[in-house]
Amino acid sequence: MEQPSSAARPDIDACWKKIGIQGDKSCPELPRHSHCRNCPRFSQAAAMLLDRDLPVDHDASPVAKADEEARHGAGESLMVFRLGAEWFALPTLVLDEILRLRPVHTLPHRGHPGLLGLVNVRGELVICVSIAQLLIGPMAVGGHGRLVVVRHEGRRLAFPVDEVQHLRNHDTRRLRPVPITLARSASAYTRGLLGWQGMQVGRLDEDLVFAAMERFLA
Repeated sequence: MEQPSSAARPDIDACWKKIGIQGDKSCPELPRHSHCRNCPRFSQAAAMLLDRDLPVDHDASPVAKADEEARHGAGESLMVFRLGAEWFALPTLVLDEILRLRPVHTLPHRGHPGLLGLVNVRGELVICVSIAQLLIGPMAVGGHGRLVVVRHEGRRLAFPVDEVQHLRNHDTRRLRPVPITLARSASAYTRGLLGWQGMQVGRLDEDLVFAAMERFLA
């Protein structure tokens, strides 16, 4: 089982899960920021979370820029990931960690093709699902992909992706409408499109995505 060193895996105080929007909401800063994603402390922690499993020579400038934008309230922090040729984004608020791919233990008599099985995440068995099945249809993630572990309303899930990029702080008011050319399955879960490094990225609605992935387990 993968055990990163303390240098590669810095301690992260996930205060948003304890006293923030996903916890008991007792944080004294919560009324001022209205949501954890608007707090600079959350943005800094999210940057550390996304950065710690990336190669040491990865360009850190996007993270520094994102942190600076977050301090000035420029937008929300997003995790950008690739499935095949398509790019999507989820808020880093739901992100637990990003890991290298690992074996998936299939479940007997699994009902939905989107339910892949169980993965071992630091000694805990986590349900692994296919977000690709939901958004673009059946596909196999390449051997150099990543396993994204997310948490939403107490449920922890993992899903494989081809690539993960650093968070980006994006002004949600600048989201563009979803075109009819976007795959019908993806458009049902997409709030809008944002431009990022010359690409079109679908900003997913996390509530709809998690509700759909929960149905994989039924």
